[in-house]
Amino acid sequence: MYHRDGRVDQYRGERKARELAMFRNRVIRPYFLEADAQLLEHFILLDDVVIMMQPLAQSDNWDLYDRFTALAKKYRDQFTFLMGPSIRDSASAAIVCYNNLDDLKHTAPDVQSARALEDFVALCAEPLIPDLTLDNKEKYISTGKSLLHYFASTNAEKEAYRAQIRPLAKKFAESLRFTITDTNTYPDMLATIGAMAGMTAAMALENLTTGALYAFPSSGKLEADNFERFLGDINSGRLQPIDRSTAEERHQNGHDEL
Repeated sequence: MYHRDGRVDQYRGERKARELAMFRNRVIRPYFLEADAQLLEHFILLDDVVIMMQPLAQSDNWDLYDRFTALAKKYRDQFTFLMGPSIRDSASAAIVCYNNLDDLKHTAPDVQSARALEDFVALCAEPLIPDLTLDNKEKYISTGKSLLHYFASTNAEKEAYRAQIRPLAKKFAESLRFTITDTNTYPDMLATIGAMAGMTAAMALENLTTGALYAFPSSGKLEADNFERFLGDINSGRLQPIDRSTAEERHQNGHDEL
């Protein structure tokens, strides 16, 4: 987007109409919008991720204002920024964010340093159920949480899965990371869990502490109730981990021995 004042904003998202339209809306607006109490509810829903500063009433907030403005200028092409109503009866100003895709709200624990605000932006932008790639896998492995892998080949499958599994992902967020792997991009990944040849949708849980891998039974329907039953069977010991050495052979032969 080229502006008359010489500024250029570069789009860095997917080539989809909705994302392009939202980018356009962000970059033609001021760095941040001012939202009073009446407009706040409307403004919070303007974007997938909305980050808001609430200054202290009758207090000098200029340092935080400058840091927040710098943040808004840097990320204006990706998120929407608000200057919200002033806070009364509080010891400090606040910066909060709303992840409207996953219905999550975060409050910055530290608003005094630029580094802390950068980390906060990363937290706000983090999807509850991310796409797992070779580039980001190490980040999720490093958390120590078990990974619940879902394998899908179409965007429709991915979004349908996100919609039904989101409550479960929130429930187990402390110990389990739900992820999606695109089988078009990583076709060999299905073989690692012994999925039957020809399958395009499958699920498996990887315990990063023990190295055990549990495959969702191919006879079961990929529905929310069955997902939680699958986790319960693992915790109770009713479902045993698969033998990684024979998983690829099962995939190639199309055998279902789970």
